[in-house]
Formats: sequence, structure tokens, C-alpha cells
Amino acid sequence: MAFVAQSRIIENLKGSSVWRAIVQGFSEFLKLFPSVTYCIFSIVENYNNTEEYLIKVEEATKGKYDALIIPMTPKEGRHGKKFLSLLKKHKGLIIAVNVPPDENALCELEGKLRGYVGMHEKAAGIKAAQCLFLSGKKFDCIYVPVDKPDHYGYSLRIQGIKEVAEMHNIPVCQININNPKEANIICQLMDSSAIVTLGPIGTDFALEKQKTYPEICAIVTMDLDQKTAEAIRSRKVICTLIQHPKEQGAKAAELALNLLNGTTTSAYTEIYCGPTIVDLDNISIFE
Repeated sequence: MAFVAQSRIIENLKGSSVWRAIVQGFSEFLKLFPSVTYCIFSIVENYNNTEEYLIKVEEATKGKYDALIIPMTPKEGRHGKKFLSLLKKHKGLIIAVNVPPDENALCELEGKLRGYVGMHEKAAGIKAAQCLFLSGKKFDCIYVPVDKPDHYGYSLRIQGIKEVAEMHNIPVCQININNPKEANIICQLMDSSAIVTLGPIGTDFALEKQKTYPEICAIVTMDLDQKTAEAIRSRKVICTLIQHPKEQGAKAAELALNLLNGTTTSAYTEIYCGPTIVDLDNISIFE
């Protein structure tokens, strides 16, 4: 099969630091193969505006790309149905990156969706909760602020948090911080509560509340940015779980290349990048 030596990245560099790192890893991997003549890629960002995102997905699926690398979201309602219907029209193979496919997507895209590259989402939730209990802090409830209720990866993280919390008979309260009424619940925290965040937006929310309610006894976060690093150094945050997004981009590109040139023949492959615990002892390595 003949392929064209070209890659196209549909991106919004004003997006999250995680996504910028994924694009960087993807791009740097392809630079290692200047003589490659057998692949066209399209990599699509998880835009915050769902309608705009679906337009980008439709553009990519019409582009006759041999490999489409994409986060598997949205997943619910009319947007989720349209998302999957667009992907089903794509003629080439699909690799899910960063956001994993749910059972419905795996079924609908069987034979076309060839792999997932990203963090082991449930393991991240398990490790985050374990870090809370190993910290020695005493708390009666774990609050989880959520900014993307339909994010499948987030739901897996929450599953992991709940599994560990149940072993200690500690309840987990999920809060949609986009809903003002639910967000205000966290203002009523007792001094024996802990918080696990699922991403940078939730972390910003938790740290802001901590300024007003310093009695919040423990915070564990996910992803690492400058604000989180400073919070770890000042001991406002116990640790964070990172997902190695740059590695995700590189490994997604590598998997697609291997599938296209026949080096890999598996029907479906999962490649996990993280989670890795970053705390006061090792933060200098990851900054």
C-alpha cells in the first residue's frame, strides 16, 4: 500500500497543557522519521466547545487520513451519537489517545478503533485515594470536584477512588463545579474532609477554596502545572498523579505507524502511560 509522507495536526494551542504536550510528543516522534513515506495522520483536540469539536472531527474524517488519533469524547446524548457516527465514516484506522473509549465506542467502532494510548484511568483514582490514606491525615469524607461530568476517563478515576474509600468506610461525594448549587456544597466542608481533584480545573477550584477554608485537611490532585507544583512545595497538596502526555503523543504515533506498516497486527492494543505519583520528594525530576 502506498502512503503519502505528510502529517496534519488539527490543534488549538490555547488548550490545556496536557494536550499541548500530547501534540509535542506526536510531532517529535514523526521528526525521527524524515524519510517516512507511508502515513497521513490527523490528530484532533478535545475542544471545550462541543459543537466546534464535532466540526473538527467531521473535517478530519473527510480528510482521507490513514490514521486518526483522537480523544474519545463526547460520549453521551446527541453529541455522543454524532461523534461515533462521524468516526464510523472514517476510512482509515483510529487510535484513541488520552481519553479512553467506553464499551459503547468499542462496540460501535470494532475493527476500526485499533488501540488506546493514555493513562490507566482507574489506577490513577486508586493511587490518589491510597495516597490520601497513607498521608496520615484524618478525614470523614472525600470530595471530588468535577468540571466534565461526561468525561469517561474521569468516571473511571472516580471508580478507583471509591473502591479504596469503601475499604476504609469513607464516603465519596462528587461535586459538579459547573453547577453553582453543587459547588457551594464544598463551602460547608467540615474540618475532617479531604479532596481529590481529577484535573487542573478541579485543582484550581480546590486551592481557591482552601484559601477561605484552611481547615480542608488534605488534597491530592491529578496533572502537574506550575500552580500544582507550588502547592506541593508549600505542602498545600500531598501529591499529584501525572499521565505523561508527551509520551502518549509519541506512543500513539508509533502505534499507528506500526499498524499501517504491518509491524503490529493486533486487533486492539492498550498502551498505558502513567499514572506516576509526584510529591515533595521527586517533584524536581518532573518540573
